[in-house]
Amino acid sequence: MRIIQIVGSSNSGKTTFIEALVPALKKCGSVAAVKHLAHDRYTVEEGKDTTRYARAGTTFSVGIDDEKAVTIRDTPELTKILEGLCNAGTEYCVIEGFKTIPFPRIVVGDLESNDVVLRDPTPAEVIDHLDTFEEFYTMEGIVRELKRSHPLARAGAILTFNGIVRELTGEERTEYMDFGPEVDAIVEELRCKAEETPGIIGARFYHRKGRLYAGEDITYFAILAEHRQEAFAAMSRAIDDLKSRVHDANH
Repeated sequence: MRIIQIVGSSNSGKTTFIEALVPALKKCGSVAAVKHLAHDRYTVEEGKDTTRYARAGTTFSVGIDDEKAVTIRDTPELTKILEGLCNAGTEYCVIEGFKTIPFPRIVVGDLESNDVVLRDPTPAEVIDHLDTFEEFYTMEGIVRELKRSHPLARAGAILTFNGIVRELTGEERTEYMDFGPEVDAIVEELRCKAEETPGIIGARFYHRKGRLYAGEDITYFAILAEHRQEAFAAMSRAIDDLKSRVHDANH
């Protein structure tokens, strides 16, 4: 799932631009939109059953009519929302706001900002630059992408792995071992090695950077193979190589 962040000053035209961008993105895949409401509170209609269920403590309260479904969720965390959207099969997520999160972004208007990919672009220019925006995946999303991009006729096994690489030091204290900015290149190198292994049909590796999502760095591996043994062998090599790279980077 690609995250396309839109930022700008109030009344700069962000919403109008997003309204034009969404139809262009829909030609490429499914689209979701998330808006940061800052200090404003989203008002749900008081007295309605869905609101009462939410007030009573439900994790989700959903109202469905013959045209749409409306969900109230009790977790106002961007990462959790993105995980749910990715698991639902969303391919592009347009985010308005969240200026403090360092996504590659589009600026509408004259706002000064870091991580700027485009400023006042047309929707067509955004489509031409989609590869420059941040990817976000869950394990379910990784497996879906793997199946979508490789033939399944010869597939006999899909093997997955996700984890945070740690080590135990003095007094059994767990320390998190961090990659530097080269992590994406390393993970891509490991993926290419896995795909070069005989019997491997395809591999999809992804590293989620904790700095972006106020959490821990986590790596997802998914390997599609003709046989289970080939998948295990390729996965073991990739994990061992990852551990070695992380250890070297932290010592």
